Amino acid sequence: MVKPSSEGASKMVNTSSISELKAACDTGLKEFLKARGYEEMHTHTDVKLILGYIGVVFCAIDFAYSWKYPFEQTKWFSYISVGIYAVTSLLALVYSYVVQRDTFFVGYNKAKGHVVSAGSRTEPDKKTYKLTLTTRPIRGRQDPPVFNSKPMELRQSFETWFHEDGEFAADKFGTDVASVIEALLSKKDE
Repeated sequence: MVKPSSEGASKMVNTSSISELKAACDTGLKEFLKARGYEEMHTHTDVKLILGYIGVVFCAIDFAYSWKYPFEQTKWFSYISVGIYAVTSLLALVYSYVVQRDTFFVGYNKAKGHVVSAGSRTEPDKKTYKLTLTTRPIRGRQDPPVFNSKPMELRQSFETWFHEDGEFAADKFGTDVASVIEALLSKKDE
């Protein structure tokens, strides 16, 4: 375990809860990247919201139509709106599992000219956090930087980044993440 530091406000989590440990690490990575000039992209959330809004709008139109006219006259539209709602909900679910997967952060840095995606998983039986970082150039950029776009993985035990009392060791976490990002953005061809 890491020894606690006496610096400012800290995050305390239940060290026996894998979900709390994972959430703290995910939040720590978001804060780390935002502090280094990365702006979060909300594409995954936007796609799921648009699909949800389409389904809800059709159901709201159906409600208004059914309010004004009798059921026998509006039931065909009810079938259609419920079908559309089911399809859009299914599309959002498929998008989450197939496209988004474990990705919890996608951010870009205009100055450096790239987009970083971060995904994470846990291994509950080992209390291990697996962070996967990938990068790509910003689309439409005239002079894309050259870097290794192969995914890089950081796998550590939660004990590395948390003190015995559950305090998050952001400095140690930041050091480990910075080394992975530097390796990811290195201009070495492998």
